[in-house]
Amino acid sequence: MKKLYFFFVITALISCDQDEPGSTTSTGSLPPVSAKAPDHLIFVWLENKNYNQIIGSASAPFINSLIQEGTLFTNMHALGHPSYPEYIRFFSGTSNGKKDDECISGKPYNNANLFTQLAAKGKTFAWYSEDLPAAGSDACYAGKYFERHNPTQCFSNVPAQANKPWSAFPADYKSLETVVCISPNVEHDMHDGSILKGDTWVKDNLGKLITWCKTNNSVFVIYFDEDHGSAINHIPVIAVGSPIKENFKDTVHYDHYNWTRTILELYGAEPIGNAKTKTMVKDCWK
Repeated sequence: MKKLYFFFVITALISCDQDEPGSTTSTGSLPPVSAKAPDHLIFVWLENKNYNQIIGSASAPFINSLIQEGTLFTNMHALGHPSYPEYIRFFSGTSNGKKDDECISGKPYNNANLFTQLAAKGKTFAWYSEDLPAAGSDACYAGKYFERHNPTQCFSNVPAQANKPWSAFPADYKSLETVVCISPNVEHDMHDGSILKGDTWVKDNLGKLITWCKTNNSVFVIYFDEDHGSAINHIPVIAVGSPIKENFKDTVHYDHYNWTRTILELYGAEPIGNAKTKTMVKDCWK
């Protein structure tokens, strides 16, 4: 995949608990993407670990092994605390005023989001959650599943079929949606369980998929919602796949909104919310 060219300006670091349009701005409309977008772009969401807790840790041998196979983002940051607003920000470009981890009654949000924008371009999106009872479930919690790690169920414009249990994850990876997010349960995402347990879950459940992405024009991203509670909110992120540079370190300051912008820009979709002011993640592409 050819490098994506565009102009960008980095300004001040973001504050830790607000939606802040304009904190990192674009110089206007980006040129059309000249390279072929990935057939699949897949994120696994892990929880509440800062960069130094994971990168170089003997407790995360599999995740660290991916650094040589892909791109390590050394200056990636979450936008605030706690978890729920971070997932909503990534999904819709705004927290929608959400400030806590309390369950949301009904589906109060109907603003544009990754599902609606991708669907408008004929692309598909799904969020797979471990222990989710059934497709479209609005359970607050079930087993070790917690609503706060799955933003799809609080949007009235996201259909039930985009909110899927992990048990529905296809064995045929070619049948995956264009953009996929995966939330392990709270034991396997490192929130309640150990780093080693989370690392092992990723290896056992997603290792074959990661290998597949390296030869099938697809990208897999190890992603964290936030760090352990600091103001700097420095999180570990690694991308692997055939369009991604290998053994590369991207040192540009990025946050969740940069990835939201990148997903939409790659597939020709309109940016949303605070992601409109952000630049794409660019240097990791071959």
